[in-house]
Amino acid sequence: MKYLSILLLAGLFLFAGCDKEAKEKEFTITFKAVYDGAPLVKNINYNYDTYTVQFSRFNAYLSDIRLLKGSEEVMLSEIEYLDFTPAFASNDNAVDVTIKVKAEEGDYTGIKMGYGVKESLNAKAPADFASGHVLNKEDEYWSGWKSYIFNKIEGQGDGDGDGTPDIFLVYHCGSDKVYRDYSFDHAFTLTENANLNVEFDLKKLFVNDGVWFDLNENSNQATSNELTDTRVARFLMENFDQATTIK
Repeated sequence: MKYLSILLLAGLFLFAGCDKEAKEKEFTITFKAVYDGAPLVKNINYNYDTYTVQFSRFNAYLSDIRLLKGSEEVMLSEIEYLDFTPAFASNDNAVDVTIKVKAEEGDYTGIKMGYGVKESLNAKAPADFASGHVLNKEDEYWSGWKSYIFNKIEGQGDGDGDGTPDIFLVYHCGSDKVYRDYSFDHAFTLTENANLNVEFDLKKLFVNDGVWFDLNENSNQATSNELTDTRVARFLMENFDQATTIK
């Protein structure tokens, strides 16, 4: 009888494990770069306040991508690198970045993401990761800061409208001080062939309470090389929640 009970108990655990595995579904998250709701295109003029800007680069790290089920957080991915403007793309259209993740089927209430490289990973360096890992990128690490570059947004603008660029944008945000974690309400049911779309709108990134970030001001055209000066980086990182839309 003792051995029979053990076998029955083992069978129950095996059944529970198989049942859980059967409920787990793979689904797709697609990340998109847009400007004013339209797909981002490199090196074209966009209306910005009373002048125009162009963008040539946009990439970013995201940490701890989680689904929300009420107060419960379901981990999907610890770290992802999103390069919307790869150097050797066939054209100037920003590319969509797609990842495959798994979670149990059912109803969810939203998604949560860390913008940048979380502290435990940011304490490391590219040499700590195997070749091919998204954190094994020397170009995305600043040794002087001992920090990864959380995102790069680069471009130029024509502030006086004479047809010649006079604004040069170099935003490289990094350091634990500017890492941000944001949650987004988005009710959906995870079933077969489910997917989520996450859009980052660069226009919304540069507008705060209806006021444009003044790019004609020289000190606003780049993040500082000084680790202690995070003013511009904080402005951008604190606007990423309003610049993000889940669909």
